[in-house]
Amino acid sequence: MKIEIATIQDVPALLDLQRKAFGPLCAMLGWNDAPPMTESLEHAYEDFAQGTTLKVENEDGLIIGSVRGNVTDASLYIGRLMVLPEYQRHGIGGQLFREIQSRLPHHRAWLCTCQQVRPPYEFYLREGFKPYKSEEVGPGLTWVYMEKE
Repeated sequence: MKIEIATIQDVPALLDLQRKAFGPLCAMLGWNDAPPMTESLEHAYEDFAQGTTLKVENEDGLIIGSVRGNVTDASLYIGRLMVLPEYQRHGIGGQLFREIQSRLPHHRAWLCTCQQVRPPYEFYLREGFKPYKSEEVGPGLTWVYMEKE
């Protein structure tokens, strides 16, 4: 598996990946207006310009996984770790997650995730991230902020 830096030309495919990767989870939670599902292409281009995005493609050139990272004041924000559902549970997300941390120098890494979606939350715990703040984002939905020094 080859991890590469995504380019601006990848933004429409990344937005499509985002909707396919997060769609089933958002539907399960009844959170149809979640940010990953409502982001516009214009906003995706703006967000892309704010950091580094890594991608993994399959043998046909389809982007099957991605993660974003942005360093500010030696703090790495990790966002939108996503893998197409049919490619999940093959280690792609873990490799992307560790690669963004190794490529972008930082003293602290942080992220946020929905606590009710157990697989990613538990993955971040296994990776050494600890919750430091949480907020309710909807009925029965908690957004938890996690960090690793």
